[in-house]
Amino acid sequence: MESKEIIELLSKKIEVNSYINISEFLENNNLKNIKIKDLIKEIERNYNTKLILDSKNTEVYSYELVYNYFKLVLFKSLETGNDIDLSSDDFKAFKPDDLIRIFSVIDSEFFNYLLDNIH
Repeated sequence: MESKEIIELLSKKIEVNSYINISEFLENNNLKNIKIKDLIKEIERNYNTKLILDSKNTEVYSYELVYNYFKLVLFKSLETGNDIDLSSDDFKAFKPDDLIRIFSVIDSEFFNYLLDNIH
């Protein structure tokens, strides 16, 4: 089975469970002789707007789940006036590049929202 097909199968499973342990997924689906390293590269290269890998490359999360979680954390921090600590336990599971990328998307959407409502 090709990496693309495995990732599509993985994506369908994540739609139900929100996240998956890669090794367990491969084992439970009898997908042997699959290099996890190649699968990870494929996810990072071609599926990073649909799937997010954890910092240890052991679990895959739904992009929407992570995005919405970060959005809630950001708006809660705005409401309480507390700064967001990206080194806290809330964010340790994710790669810094993904944190920045997702927060940048949220910031951009927020500023676009403000601009739309000013005019």
